[in-house]
Amino acid sequence: MFLAIAVLLIHPQLAATQSLSAENLLINVPGTISGSTSAENSDDALPFMTASFDAATQPATESSASLPEAPAPVPAAVKAPAPIAFLSSGKAMTVSVDQLRAENRRQQFMWRGLVIASSGAATFDAWSTRRAITTYGAVELNPLLRPFAGNASLYAAIQVGPALMDLAGKKMMYSRHSWVRHIWWVPQTASYVSSILCGAHNLSYR
Repeated sequence: MFLAIAVLLIHPQLAATQSLSAENLLINVPGTISGSTSAENSDDALPFMTASFDAATQPATESSASLPEAPAPVPAAVKAPAPIAFLSSGKAMTVSVDQLRAENRRQQFMWRGLVIASSGAATFDAWSTRRAITTYGAVELNPLLRPFAGNASLYAAIQVGPALMDLAGKKMMYSRHSWVRHIWWVPQTASYVSSILCGAHNLSYR
């Protein structure tokens, strides 16, 4: 009986002690949880602050890297020397119609003169050839004129060459190429010179 009463008396004290210890545990647990939470928040806040610091400093670095270099100094403009005029500024560069007509008349006069000269030289060549053949028994060496060398038809046949040269000179006089127009007199002059040389050779024949 006494033992049962003692157990009953001791049991409430143990219950009270256990309840008090449980309350203390509950009180301490939020502190522990809050402490751990604050520690975790502080750990999380440090990377956040670091990240925000890196994000704040990175644009500055990129902006400094993307800035262009200082512009190079522009050299002073070099003045080119003024072109030297090879032609006199006072001389007119145009040719009047009257000047062209005068030049054409001059060329026509020269062409006619060369026609007469080359034809006369060819006649002289034919006469000297006939004289050398009939007098000294010479032989015509030109195969184109040999059939005509025995009679007076040589005077007409020998004019074919100079006539062709006259036509060539006339054609060259109005050529589209300027260098050809400047040497239009060469064919007639060559015909004249060759006829004179042949005639002189025939006169020297003995």
